[in-house]
Amino acid sequence: MEPTERVILKSIELFILSGIRQVTMDQIAEEVGMSKRTIYELFKDKDTLVLECLETMHIRHTQEIQEILTNASNVIEALYHLGQHAEKKKSLINRSFFEDLKKLYPNMWETMKKRTRPGVGSFSYKILVKGIEEGIIKKDINIEIVDTFIYNMMETFHKKEGFPENTSDKDILKNIIIPYYMGISTDKGKKLIEQYFPLTLS
Repeated sequence: MEPTERVILKSIELFILSGIRQVTMDQIAEEVGMSKRTIYELFKDKDTLVLECLETMHIRHTQEIQEILTNASNVIEALYHLGQHAEKKKSLINRSFFEDLKKLYPNMWETMKKRTRPGVGSFSYKILVKGIEEGIIKKDINIEIVDTFIYNMMETFHKKEGFPENTSDKDILKNIIIPYYMGISTDKGKKLIEQYFPLTLS
């Protein structure tokens, strides 16, 4: 593994574990077994390193999502596995990572947000198109409107702003997200939702 890649991968590991602010270049140097001077020869400053880490994380995330979509037998199975994947990732990342990113690197944060926005080419848009082709999503939906609404719905889900205190993820899935997907699904799609999300529906 090249020195640059070693530093990036170790930095990602440290950033998501402790947050960006808490991790120093000295700590990174010690963890990868390099001098700090060597690291500064590879990356001119911490900001540059953070940017490279975010780019690597984005590439890896895109590859992981594509792999899930490719291996799933239908879009409902894909949605199920994407949800599981997201929960696993969420549990591994310290909240300070995102808070530091917003406060210390607002431009990078905005770039990350733009990459997840709805529209032609986004994974959510592709899922809707694929679902229509598979006879799982109703073909008469307006994909752009539905894609935008799902994006906003998931944003609300993750932030949980405006919900009663102690509202759980399962409560939101059961009362909002799953019913919406049921509403845009064909009979075939509804059966698959009942198959993959039985605990959520019960």
